[in-house]
Amino acid sequence: MTKKQDKKIEKNIEKEKIDCEKNNFINKDLITFLENQLQESEKKILEKKISIDKELTIFLNRSNKTINQARKFSLEKCIINFLPIFDNVERSLNLIKKNMSNKFFVEIKNKLELISDLLNQAFQQFHIKKIDAINVPFDPSIHEAMSIHYTNNMDSNKIVTVMQPGYILHNSRLLRPAMVLVSKKKI
Repeated sequence: MTKKQDKKIEKNIEKEKIDCEKNNFINKDLITFLENQLQESEKKILEKKISIDKELTIFLNRSNKTINQARKFSLEKCIINFLPIFDNVERSLNLIKKNMSNKFFVEIKNKLELISDLLNQAFQQFHIKKIDAINVPFDPSIHEAMSIHYTNNMDSNKIVTVMQPGYILHNSRLLRPAMVLVSKKKI
């Protein structure tokens, strides 16, 4: 080989080196750019996952609360329809207890007491509480005042008589207010 050819080859080699370095520099910039984009994408995906997890947790909590309320109060309308039956059984029992002279009345009383006990057991099973206490303060959230009883024997705003008992489901939902007579001091 001649010197001229050697120089030409060396020049080509140098040129190739410079081109490679330029390409390598461009590739380094491209790689850095792509790595940054990848990190941003990973960050966005992680943020989206966290957001979706929070939304899912909120949704599940809300759904569980709704399901629990539905279970808790699903019998409300059915129970409300049974309350008059229960009231009539109690009224019959009270009437018969006053007229116990006849053997027939004793049998009816025993049957009605059995029915009343079964209804009370069912009410306990379904967490239904009866509102029938007397000489307690009047509470408009659970009592319905039917009349005022003027007396000096009791403090004002006390329940004198329960005309019709009320009922509460799970200590939180009023099925029916108790119909009551409320005391008031005579002036």
